Amino acid sequence: MSKNTHFRYSRFILTFISILAIFLFIVISSIISQHYEMLEEIHHDAQNEMELIGTFSREALLTGDYAAVEQFLNEWARKHEEILEMKAVAPNGFVLVHYKSYAASASSIQLRQIVTYEDRELLDLEMIKDMSPAQSSMIRFSLPLVIGSIILTITIGIVLWYAMKKLALLPMERELSIREQAERKFRLLLESAPDAMIYIDKDGKILIVNAQTELLFGYNRNELLGSDIEKLVPASLRSRHYELREQYAIKPLSRPMGLDKELFGVTKKGREFPVDISLSPVETAEGLFILSAVRDVSERKLAEEKIKRNYNFQSAISSILSISLEPIPIEDQLDQILDAILSIPGLSLESMGCIYLVEDKPDVLVMKANKGLPESIKTGCVKVPFKHCLCGEAAASGNVVFAECTDKRHDHEQKHEADFQHSHYCVPIMSGDKTLGIINLVVKEGHQRSSDEEDLLKSIAGTLAVTIEHNHADMDRQKLQNQLAQAEKMSALGRLTANVAHEIRNPLTLIGGFARKLDRSIPEGDKHKEFSGIVITEVERLEKILRNVLTYSRETPLNCEQSDMKQMLHESLSPFRDKLEKQSILVKESLNDLPIIEVDRDQVREVFNNLLANAMDSMPDGGTLTISAEHTRVKLKDYLVINFADSGEGIAEEKRTGNRSGTAHIKKNNGRPQGYHSSGQHH
Repeated sequence: MSKNTHFRYSRFILTFISILAIFLFIVISSIISQHYEMLEEIHHDAQNEMELIGTFSREALLTGDYAAVEQFLNEWARKHEEILEMKAVAPNGFVLVHYKSYAASASSIQLRQIVTYEDRELLDLEMIKDMSPAQSSMIRFSLPLVIGSIILTITIGIVLWYAMKKLALLPMERELSIREQAERKFRLLLESAPDAMIYIDKDGKILIVNAQTELLFGYNRNELLGSDIEKLVPASLRSRHYELREQYAIKPLSRPMGLDKELFGVTKKGREFPVDISLSPVETAEGLFILSAVRDVSERKLAEEKIKRNYNFQSAISSILSISLEPIPIEDQLDQILDAILSIPGLSLESMGCIYLVEDKPDVLVMKANKGLPESIKTGCVKVPFKHCLCGEAAASGNVVFAECTDKRHDHEQKHEADFQHSHYCVPIMSGDKTLGIINLVVKEGHQRSSDEEDLLKSIAGTLAVTIEHNHADMDRQKLQNQLAQAEKMSALGRLTANVAHEIRNPLTLIGGFARKLDRSIPEGDKHKEFSGIVITEVERLEKILRNVLTYSRETPLNCEQSDMKQMLHESLSPFRDKLEKQSILVKESLNDLPIIEVDRDQVREVFNNLLANAMDSMPDGGTLTISAEHTRVKLKDYLVINFADSGEGIAEEKRTGNRSGTAHIKKNNGRPQGYHSSGQHH
């Protein structure tokens, strides 16, 4: 028997011994697993014991019988020798029981039970149990099994060793049978390989191919056997391949081919495709043979191209984000962003395109940036309404629109585009459901619509939407800052006005006082009496103006209190009764069930007085003043509405802003009025 045959027998014996070792390992593992299962069962029983103790303790604690709990736990610990320590602690930290045995233990378990009732902690139980007896019992049970398994395994191994030793004397014919089996296995492995396997001699003649070779190159086996390997190489590369094969035969090594260049194969129908090739030299008694493994890498190349394209896309988006963060006007940002889009590798774009934005009119696109477009487009497409031509269609629908040169939709575009044959993408810039603008990009002639390109352009549009929204937010913030500055100016002007009014008011009061004193000293009929009266009248008018200025300029806090609205109306009417009678004005009231409302009495009275005075001014020759009240609900808020309607002449038609009536609206919150506002259209 040959040395290789003996080696195979020895390997078989070692394999069988390994199986026996695995069997021994499984048996021992089962014993150990059973050991741990018994420990888990003991632990579970101890946990049940703790729950039983906890149940009894809970019942006693709920009745307040702490002595019973203490007695029970101490007796339980003394009766069970395996308990080394038991401790019961109340929630307030009081140690109710602390039993501790003086026995030593090499193995123990610690258990804890929180006794609760309705989410309230009653007692914290801790117990330590001795596991040494159980451990000793399990060891006594497991040890004989382990020893027996080891002895059985050793015995079987010895018997098998001597049996296999005798089998080494089999006839040499067995060696031929083994070689035939090995060849069949080689053939089987060759056929089951996922790559095309080609076995050639040193002259490049094909000797063996597998089924995958037939599928990959389109030839049947008989067409390839005996042919030159160059039959599977593209015609433009065959001469070079022959030279490389001759060089390889001089110094054969196991290595991949084409590390520094792309390799291609060619099918029976002439289709070329990229491949990876690995070469393995085989030295035999007949000479040098070469085993080639060929793999079609078309899908991998496509994946690499996709990764490269995605990298370029991500770089473009990063560049656009960087541009959007630069502190420059939005027009400059759009110009730079358009340049970045048109320079993205992998996109079949011409260096032509533009960006539209929606500005003042919500349904009109305005061109803000362009590059490479004909003059007719730059001047004729400055503004594009929604739904008009392809850009307007994309803006109205919110979807990407693609059109080829031959697309009939080009016929509907503006006339000045007729001399400019082109294909393009119209990509809407969206913020939610709102269209902010359009990216219009011209693509190369004959280009087909691509979902990958659309996804990239949508991502760019989304990034651009953030830039535009950020710009809008900056503009709004600037407007708010301007409004705040104006409000601060008006506030300062109000304070200045109040100070000036206060300064004027004091001397004006003195002038009025002295004028009235002087008027009383002038006899009736004297012409100076008329002059003093004019002074007094003008002083009173100026004082009224100052009061109005002070009222307008100061911030008056509300002084709310519970008030009877009907009583307040009567209090407001009382000073006007005499004048109403003199002007023959009839007052009609419809004020049933007016509630008690929390309001600022002075301000509400002022509103009522103004409305009454307005009504009287509008009816100098008499009339009817109707005061009514009603309840209403506006935007889920309750209001009490008090209407003042008169039959007076009213305001001239060109100056009117409403009907001849006055209304006071009192707001109520949850049935309880909290404030008010008023509106009057007749003054």
